[in-house]
Amino acid sequence: MIFPLLILNLTAAMGFTDEDSDKLPIFFKSISVKESEKLKKIVEGKDAFIDWREEEIETTLLIFNYLLNRPVMTSGILKELGIAAYQIEKDEDLLQFDDGEGFSGEFKTIYKKGENRIYLGNYIYTTGIGVPVRLSGEWASVLRYKKKGESLEVDIDLYLKSDEQGLSKVTKEIPFIIKSVIREKADSYIESIRELSEWIHKDPAEVYNLLKDSGELDSKELNEFKERFLLLSLPFHTSQVSLCQSSSH
Repeated sequence: MIFPLLILNLTAAMGFTDEDSDKLPIFFKSISVKESEKLKKIVEGKDAFIDWREEEIETTLLIFNYLLNRPVMTSGILKELGIAAYQIEKDEDLLQFDDGEGFSGEFKTIYKKGENRIYLGNYIYTTGIGVPVRLSGEWASVLRYKKKGESLEVDIDLYLKSDEQGLSKVTKEIPFIIKSVIREKADSYIESIRELSEWIHKDPAEVYNLLKDSGELDSKELNEFKERFLLLSLPFHTSQVSLCQSSSH
């Protein structure tokens, strides 16, 4: 009974279609051979493909890059500010994530150049009452973003590949379930980054004061945040910098 109920709930909650015809470029030649082969395996053997196009975020490249480059710290900020509750921790060259709702896994950045990034990861999702259902597999994500007026335009492709063993052999609906669950999780993550990015952009002082009071960031991280986003947003600071630069000549 658990499969029909799960499928029914997911179908009612979300409907979407694949858009395979407009995929973002993948820079295979710029990735190590080992990771390139793993990436090709996921892309070519995918069970599902999801894309997001022209997601607009009212923020700057500086803020967006700052958050993307610090996933562990960003997850802590999101939790402290009440935006999202998932947790990311670093384990050697891998990042481990757990949303506290049965979805967990690991991922790493395998390509990073300019406003282009590629990630590789795996996932485990456990759900169900009584007899748990465990879904697992691998994923690859391609991210591209660029400045558009006063905002950023973000495009994302997500490739999903379920484990060849286990539940995928039991039911043909597994790819749909995986796609539905991960789409929902990814939507939530994108929205959390959007909210935090726009908050920092609009009111860096408020975010700084909340983080300072919470003690979530250590002194080094707090000072870096202040220097990057708070001091640079103050008119007098800009004037002082200009004056110092003029005096130095």
